[in-house]
Amino acid sequence: MNDPRQYAAHLVDHYLGARLDAAGNPAGLREAVIDLVADALPEHVETLMSAQLDLLTNAHRSQLPDAYLADQAAAEDALQRAAAGLRAALAQAGHLGNAQNFERGATARLRDDPGAALRAELARIPRPLTRPEALGWSLDPAPWFSDSQREDNPWPPLGFAPVAGLQSLPGGALAFPRVDDGPHTDWVQIGLIERQRTPARRYPDQPARQVLLIVGLEASDNGPPSGTLPVSQAPWQLWTRPWRRLAPGLMRAEAAAEHISTTDQALVALTDAGTAPLVDAPRPRRGLGMPPYVLAPAASVVATLSLEPTDGICGFSLSDATGEALICRQWRGHLVHDGNYEPLLPAVAGADLLIRPDLFTRLRDTIGPTRCRAGIDAHHMSAAAQDEALDDEG
Repeated sequence: MNDPRQYAAHLVDHYLGARLDAAGNPAGLREAVIDLVADALPEHVETLMSAQLDLLTNAHRSQLPDAYLADQAAAEDALQRAAAGLRAALAQAGHLGNAQNFERGATARLRDDPGAALRAELARIPRPLTRPEALGWSLDPAPWFSDSQREDNPWPPLGFAPVAGLQSLPGGALAFPRVDDGPHTDWVQIGLIERQRTPARRYPDQPARQVLLIVGLEASDNGPPSGTLPVSQAPWQLWTRPWRRLAPGLMRAEAAAEHISTTDQALVALTDAGTAPLVDAPRPRRGLGMPPYVLAPAASVVATLSLEPTDGICGFSLSDATGEALICRQWRGHLVHDGNYEPLLPAVAGADLLIRPDLFTRLRDTIGPTRCRAGIDAHHMSAAAQDEALDDEG
């Protein structure tokens, strides 16, 4: 470690950057945190992390374990120590205010919120079979993965080519599948994201491979612009806070409905809670227990349908006066190995977005039958054993 402070700055940006940005980067806080981390690196962090990596990995693997390592602990500890003196530092600079309100506000903005991880665990289900007919080939997870006794299967997988160049599935609203069993039978799947990947293997030599599939409800007159994804971006708190607080520009359901009926837009969003990157779009690490992907409806959909966060202990769920109206489900599984003596890796991770049938009909009519589209994006990639791109969880 040639420059401890430069490395400390990297750790702070990597682990804490999003929280510091959300707090408005209080003057001097980031610098104080970096100083504390830099002081801890040579004597404590480096030694402890080396021991952790020796115990949790082996020399043949470059992927970091899914564990709370010393570098993250040091960054978190430094933030808590520095933030504890934030009000006193501001007071010395002449900025005085109500102590209780300041502490409450600073805590809300700087804390490491476990809410998304806890809700994701409640939203986990066995991998569902619901998906558009055009993606039926993807139900066999990671079909290109082969053991040493088998020949390589086709790559990209059979069935990928017909959807690779599509931006919308044929059929409009009819392209969205319906759940055929369980507590949400006949609900409509208006969003789907699934990553299928296998790790690189050195013996027998085999590259890391990945397929990423995204389907999302869109409102569009002439189809989306080339190169765009069928999902927008949104804060995960759409699941936990009333939409009036998150989208003040859409104060009335009528205004939101008009916006949907006249504006081209993706009506499914990939939230900031997920840890996995999309194609060429890295995301910051969000902490342990976070799922790769969390979908949500666009704020305009929530406002149009007058949905509110579901009461009680639940996963990702919104309700109306009738009851539960829209949910996001999570899955992760189909374990594979890379030929080393390591824990198995989940080859499949995904999420979908389900809406109650009557609300789907209402939403489709609001969009306009000819403007209702099932946007799709399908990518595949591969990497040699020394390339870590497909092994990075965040």
